[in-house]
Amino acid sequence: MAAIVRSCGGGGHLIFRNLGRQVAADTSLSPPDAVAPNITSEVPPAMSTDAPLTEVTPVRFEAPTTHDIMQAAAETGVDPSLAELGLGGWTPIGLLQSTIDMCHSTLHLPWWASIVCCTLLARSLMFPLIVKGQKNAINLNNVMPQIQKMNEKINEARTMGNKWEVAHLTAELQAFMKKHGVNPLKNFMVPLAQMPVFISFFIGLRRMATLPIMSMMTGGVFWFTDLTAADPYFILPIMTSLTMLTIIELGSELGVENPQMKTMKNVMRVVALMILPLTASFPTAIFTYWMTSNTFTIAQISLLKVPAVRQWLKMPNKIQHDPSSLKKNEGFMKGMKSGWKNASLASEVENRQRRAALRWKEAGTGPVPQTFTYDPTKQTPAGAHGIKTKGTVRKK
Repeated sequence: MAAIVRSCGGGGHLIFRNLGRQVAADTSLSPPDAVAPNITSEVPPAMSTDAPLTEVTPVRFEAPTTHDIMQAAAETGVDPSLAELGLGGWTPIGLLQSTIDMCHSTLHLPWWASIVCCTLLARSLMFPLIVKGQKNAINLNNVMPQIQKMNEKINEARTMGNKWEVAHLTAELQAFMKKHGVNPLKNFMVPLAQMPVFISFFIGLRRMATLPIMSMMTGGVFWFTDLTAADPYFILPIMTSLTMLTIIELGSELGVENPQMKTMKNVMRVVALMILPLTASFPTAIFTYWMTSNTFTIAQISLLKVPAVRQWLKMPNKIQHDPSSLKKNEGFMKGMKSGWKNASLASEVENRQRRAALRWKEAGTGPVPQTFTYDPTKQTPAGAHGIKTKGTVRKK
């Protein structure tokens, strides 16, 4: 500013004065807020803590239910996967369901054909076990007279309470059966192996039909096109009962007739007739498996009776024993009474031996029983002098 005044000479004071007046005039014309604008007016007021809070409702995301999935499948015409329906898995039932579904989706087979293929596959895998079981049954039948005689001796020894004789005869019987390669328990091998397969097919197909899988409603054949519904004409239940009776008359799964199994055959005949009214309401998918399995069994029994097939499988020949050489079947009730009597006698002998062992143990560890008329630990009576004891004479 001083430089400006000096450069302007005497008129510098006039210029500076004029500039000061102009600034003062501008300041007087402008309001105070124009110089320093109110910045705080643009900041929103702080939220009051007394204001009511708005409640926020959480949004729930629910997984679709089986009903929703089935409804969507009905609208789109596309079956959902087994996992979406809660089927399948790594259990025997789940693996079976996955196998049937794979035959249907991969091989493009109808549902009834998929069930038939899986049934034939399961029964074919069990065929070697059937052959092994029949060999054991035939060998057991061929040595049955000798086994019955040895069992009679064991029962007699058990009744007499001769424990050592029972153990000796039992060891002989076990050696005899091992020599001929037979074991009565092996006859239960085939039924025990087939039971889990039947249960898996029954439960697995019932669950698939109960949901139901939509395409199974049109996956049947002939008069039972709907595999999820019962047979309206009761043809499949009747055919299933008839095929079961045929299997029983042909000699069960092993094709070997055993005189001691007459009672069991009569029971199975009654069961085959009773399942007709009890299973009439089952879905036809179950009967598709059942009929296929029974038909396979009948064909299997017939095949194993062919001499050329038996020779190729190296199956032994069955010996027809004289009925007089076999023990007569006592019947169910009489056999139960005889078995109960033998068990009671065996229990009585065992209790008698246990009491004898207990007395022997007490004799060795308990107090010495008194077997004399005086106490030998005290002074010998005068009348006891000269008593002969075990070849010796006591002296004074």
